[in-house]
This record gives sequence, structure tokens and C-alpha cells, in this order.
Amino acid sequence: MKKLVIDIETVGLPWEELDAYVREYLIKGLSDGEAEESRRAGGLSPFRGRVVTIGVINIEDGRSCALYEVPGQTELITEKSGPRTYISGTEKQILEKFWEFFDSDSRFITFNGRQFDGPFLMIRSAVNGVIPKRDLVGYRYGFHPNCDVREALSFFGTTNQRQFKFNLDLACKLFGVETSKSEGIDGRSVETWYRAGRHREIADYCLEDVRATAELYEKIAPTLLIFNKEFREAEARARRAVPDAEQLEMAIVPSSESSFMDSVTQTSITLTSALEALELGGSESDQIVTSKHQAMILEKLAHSGEAEEEIPAGI
Repeated sequence: MKKLVIDIETVGLPWEELDAYVREYLIKGLSDGEAEESRRAGGLSPFRGRVVTIGVINIEDGRSCALYEVPGQTELITEKSGPRTYISGTEKQILEKFWEFFDSDSRFITFNGRQFDGPFLMIRSAVNGVIPKRDLVGYRYGFHPNCDVREALSFFGTTNQRQFKFNLDLACKLFGVETSKSEGIDGRSVETWYRAGRHREIADYCLEDVRATAELYEKIAPTLLIFNKEFREAEARARRAVPDAEQLEMAIVPSSESSFMDSVTQTSITLTSALEALELGGSESDQIVTSKHQAMILEKLAHSGEAEEEIPAGI
């Protein structure tokens, strides 16, 4: 099962570019201070802004990707830098690429993704004529396939919002996770950087947010998320999909009371189950694990076969 941690960066359309009727609608009835805040909040709405960066980390193998928009660029460009991949293009192109990452049972992990990242990605996809591969909001009171870490820490909003006020930075510090924020760099810098053409720097900043969210998720997965029914059932399905190393070891090492051929038969059954599970939707990481198991099995069978031949007849 893929476990994809996601974060997005967005910017708003300049206030002056909005239709006069829209501007009037957005500030009608507001105080001067509230009106000014509304003018600057375009990046918080998919109706007034757009996605400029999507950061993704696959927890299972540690690979990460930043998809980011470059104004005026019309072709999709891919670059690799160590475990990171950078993909740049138009908003439509990066959204199309983003949806390719999802399998049917992939887990979508975010911080505040149910209220922000999920709806924003789906609406901007629709605006660009890109069909979302799945619902990124879905049923609220579950942590699979959509897992909002902020919802977990607020117990789906049941805690007092004023007393339990926190953001990603504060939550990371509490759980001993290195924060993605530093002096002079936070989400409020994104729009300024975007206007200045610092698109790659926004991509790196977004990946740091994703990294922090991934580490925070791994802190609370075995302590808080495990109490959620949907989460537990998904984890159980993932464990059944690929036999663990101990099961394979037992299957491929003949005991003193079993013959070499019995071992081969048991190994064949175990491998068949694993391969059938992969055909039913196993992730790339599952395939890597299975390949390692196959190599281990071949090595053990070779050694076992040699041992059989060396045993003198009649013993």
C-alpha cells in the first residue's frame, strides 16, 4: 500500500485582475481591516488562486517529488537530484502528473488536508479539465484512505479550538520532529517568492513541509491512529498482501522432519499467495519486497539442495 504524504503551495490572483463585481462581493459588509485581509487571501481559495507547487513523499520507499508551476513554461520538464524528483510545467500539467501517483488503495496523508489541500486540488483539477482519480476529502471520521494528521491531533474537532490551538510547526516541536520553518521562511513568503520567480525554492520549501508531516505521521500512527477502525483494517490488509520475512524463512528452510521436496512445495504456495496479492493491487514497494524474498528463496533452495546431495544414502 502506497502511503503518500502531500502538501501544496498556492498563490492568489492579483486583486486588480479580479472582476469589479467579484471585488465588491468579496469585501461587501467588511470592516476596513477585514477587507484588506480578504484582498490578500486569494491564495487560500481555489476560486481566486491556483496551485503552484505539490510536494509528495512516498513513506514506503522515501522517494519524494516536487511538482511546480513555472509561468510561461509550456512543456513538462523532469529533473532528478538524489532521492528527489522535480517536475515543472503548467498548473494543468502538474495536476495531471500528480494524479498518476495514486493507486486504488493509496493513503493520502496531509496536515489539514481535509479542509484545504484536498478540496483545493480537486477544484483546481476540475477547473483545468483534469479528472481527479479519487475523492481526497471523503468520509470525515476515518484515517484511511484520507488521513489528516491535524484531525487526529484535534480528535476531529472535539477539542476546544482556543485551548488546543496549534499548527504544523508547533505539533512538530511537541513530538520532537525537526520543523520545516526557519527565520524569514514560512507559508506567507510563498506569494512574494512566486512573484520574484523563485519557483524552485518554493518547491524545496514545500518538500520540507511534506518531510515534517511524514515524520509527524509516523510518530502518531502507532499511538493515536491505530484506534481508528478504517486505519486498522487498511494496515491489516497491507500486512496480508506480502508475507513477512519470518513466514518465508519457515517456508524455505527444511526442518529435520521434512524433506527437501516438502520445502519446495511450501515455498511455491507461499510465493503464489504473494504474487496473487500483488496482482490485486500491490504497490511498487511491495514488488521490491517480493523480489528480495524471491532472491532469498532461490539462495536457500540452492543451499538446501546441496545439503541433500551430500547426505550419504541410508542415513
